[in-house]
Amino acid sequence: MKVYSVSEITAGIKELLESEFPEAWIEGEVTDYRPSPTGHLYFSLKDEFALLNCIIWKENRTLATVALKNGAKVRIYGNLRVYAKGGRYNLQVERVYPMGIGELQIKFEELKHKLAQEGLFASAHKKPIPRWVNRIGVITALDGAAVRDIIRVAHRRYPGIQIIVRSSRVQGAGAAQDIAQGIMEFNEYGEVDLLIVGRGGGSIEALWAFNEEVVAQAIYNSRIPVISAVGHEIDWTIADFVADYRAPTPSAAAEIAVADSEEILEKLSSFEHRIEDRTRKNIEDARDKINSIERSYGLKRLFDLIHTHWQTIDEFGYRIGISFAHPLEQKRAEFEFTVQRFNQGMKHFLEWELQRIKVIDARMRGINPRATLQRGYSICYKLPEKKVVKMSNALLPKEKVEIEFYEGKAECEVLNANEV
Repeated sequence: MKVYSVSEITAGIKELLESEFPEAWIEGEVTDYRPSPTGHLYFSLKDEFALLNCIIWKENRTLATVALKNGAKVRIYGNLRVYAKGGRYNLQVERVYPMGIGELQIKFEELKHKLAQEGLFASAHKKPIPRWVNRIGVITALDGAAVRDIIRVAHRRYPGIQIIVRSSRVQGAGAAQDIAQGIMEFNEYGEVDLLIVGRGGGSIEALWAFNEEVVAQAIYNSRIPVISAVGHEIDWTIADFVADYRAPTPSAAAEIAVADSEEILEKLSSFEHRIEDRTRKNIEDARDKINSIERSYGLKRLFDLIHTHWQTIDEFGYRIGISFAHPLEQKRAEFEFTVQRFNQGMKHFLEWELQRIKVIDARMRGINPRATLQRGYSICYKLPEKKVVKMSNALLPKEKVEIEFYEGKAECEVLNANEV
């Protein structure tokens, strides 16, 4: 007879147990609930005849959809593992649901968690709903109440709206694939501004097509903004979480998608009145300015100046006419004498102006700070404000200063600052 070591027996049990129950759903009552300081959760699951130790690792704490406490009736999903060193086995829990929850609800929660982890619900990926649309694509059953509600509300709000309906199965086998195909077809068509995907209310089984991953992925990958309008206000589906906007009902989706034409006309009318008032005000302001200019002294003075120039021209012409009446030699002599006097006067004027400029230049040189610097002086600025330092007591040791010379600058540190 073969003799086994403890390790060999434990290893065999571990292999048999973990291979037989790699994953398992287990129902029972929570007992001995013990949160660990490290963040892990320890508890046991019991029924009338047995007890099973359970662990929820810290990274999986958020996966529980029910608050754990002693006495709670729960359904747990996890993996059986053998702890060889301690000779114990336990269930490593991945999901916790309240007892009595249906299989579809569990699938819903699992897919919701999976897609959330993949980022399909992130607001950063959601596209804005256009404010003005001319053509809407609708994916729903052609004979359902949802499509009638959407068309009725949309035409009431904007009679000119164009609605293209892509008939789709919304319940039963193949419905999810049909809905996803409709979304892809509209994206290939590319001639609609917005998509409404939905149906009327029903049970979780009736709405299940909108909880399938294929629909979620089609909505997420749509280049056209998508409004999800599934069931009633209390109904939530995976499509609602992925869509760019969730409407509580198909009628509400039409209200959101289509702008109210009466509201638009009121706004346009308001804009028209505002433009008329602004234009009228601008014209009145311009008229007042023109009248003010006509009455202004400057404009009257302009005409006076014109009249004065006209008179000067007339007098000049008269003098020219008289000058031609005198002998030519006399006029030449008068001209030469006038030129000579002008040259002499201009020479004296230029000499006087030159002397005055020299005096001004000498004064400016005397007060120019650069001239002072050229004689060996410098200017001290306190840093960082670059304020001129006039007294040594304005400085403290280790403060930074900037010294400006006639040519160049130097940044220095104060060693000490003594008064003279």
